[in-house]
Amino acid sequence: MASQAYLSLKEEVDKEEIISSLAEEMPKYKPIFERAAGTDAPDLSKRYGSTATKYDPRFPNQNQTAHCWQNYVDYYKCVNAKGKDFAPCAQFKTGFMMLCPQTWVDKWDEQRENGNFVGDLSP
Repeated sequence: MASQAYLSLKEEVDKEEIISSLAEEMPKYKPIFERAAGTDAPDLSKRYGSTATKYDPRFPNQNQTAHCWQNYVDYYKCVNAKGKDFAPCAQFKTGFMMLCPQTWVDKWDEQRENGNFVGDLSP
């Protein structure tokens, strides 16, 4: 039963679309995305709606803690570089809002405001 669901989900995946969109958004990772073209990772946004984060070959495991952290840091780097109104930054915000527990986000926001956040948010 589960394998049938996996196969039907696998058929819906357009790997080239995923790789090209991620490579455009993050050019320094383009070689990684191109190597990932042979993976069977599904694009969950087709199954769960447009709010789901897309597959990122840097985070292939179920544990998405690092993916959560990276989206949070990338969002604030993007905002610091381009401003809050820059539309592509919203993708990172959507990512961390979906992946991170709200308590973590609240804690990191408080740390940013107090000037003791451990991540590098410079553009």
